[in-house]
Amino acid sequence: MALKSTSSPIVISTAFQQGVVNTFEAVPVDLQLNPLDQEVFVVTAAKIDFDNLPFTDNPGGAITDAVISSNFEVAVCKNRPSTIQTIGSSNVVAASQVFTLTTYGASGTPLGTTVFEQNPMDAPPSQLDYLDIVATDNFFLALDGLNNTTAASGSVRLFGYRARADAATYAALVQSEMLSQ
Repeated sequence: MALKSTSSPIVISTAFQQGVVNTFEAVPVDLQLNPLDQEVFVVTAAKIDFDNLPFTDNPGGAITDAVISSNFEVAVCKNRPSTIQTIGSSNVVAASQVFTLTTYGASGTPLGTTVFEQNPMDAPPSQLDYLDIVATDNFFLALDGLNNTTAASGSVRLFGYRARADAATYAALVQSEMLSQ
């Protein structure tokens, strides 16, 4: 692959707040790449943090003798997804999920909550040159949640650099990105 770095390392940071609780949405983040120069963004690492935990409220103790799951999901995608994506999709640069399991007793009071979190790598293994390449001028944050009383809130940080691709490589990267929708 013919890529020539055109910048020093870059960190792109953005915060997100889900607009409507438990509703999928995709938010664009502009990379300001120059397609005339066949410029791409080479992602070397990704970090996704959640600022709050998913939680299901139990008004009036309506939930009894049950375990209820709540979750937040975020995916950094190379093009706009129509549903939440996982790392199993070629469209996804990084993904993270946090979910809670809350146990409610016979009286409807919470007895305990367990938190699980799945994160992207904070730093790639040393043998990787990069995690992914974004060839179009933006990427998208896909957000979703289930069984929550609050909206997902968090931050995404991508590490990488700008590079110029030769014509054949640039065309292949753009075509691959567009076909992975």
